[in-house]
Amino acid sequence: MHVKRIITENGPDGRSRLRTVADVAPMGAIWETSPRNWLGDEPDGSALSLDFPVGHVVARHILIPPDSEMAPLLAAGIPGLDENGFHKTPTIDYLILIDGELVLELDEGSEALKPGDIVVQRNTNHAWRNPGTTPATCIAIVSRPEA
Repeated sequence: MHVKRIITENGPDGRSRLRTVADVAPMGAIWETSPRNWLGDEPDGSALSLDFPVGHVVARHILIPPDSEMAPLLAAGIPGLDENGFHKTPTIDYLILIDGELVLELDEGSEALKPGDIVVQRNTNHAWRNPGTTPATCIAIVSRPEA
């Protein structure tokens, strides 16, 4: 699925205008803001990480591969995830399923998602399962509050 980033700004005359219109590659950053720059800057293209800076809000385009493709990756080891894909970050995450199949796994229970569903992930141990045959396309907005 195609994801396009459309960023607005105010020009020198105070009138609103387009700043950026660009495709966002899978696993790519959409935008990031920080306490020092609440309007944010163009993403630097850095690698996907589960280490989110304190005080920042990060938006990303995420593809979650089918379980059949994910199993060997988990067996080989992925930083920040256990052998079953479970992980916990000190963040509030808003994950929106755009396309595909996805299941949210928790220590106690699970929930199947359909496109359009939104998960508010609140600093809990979790894993994502994709029982389908194609990657699940998601938009994740992650906020790591200041302590």
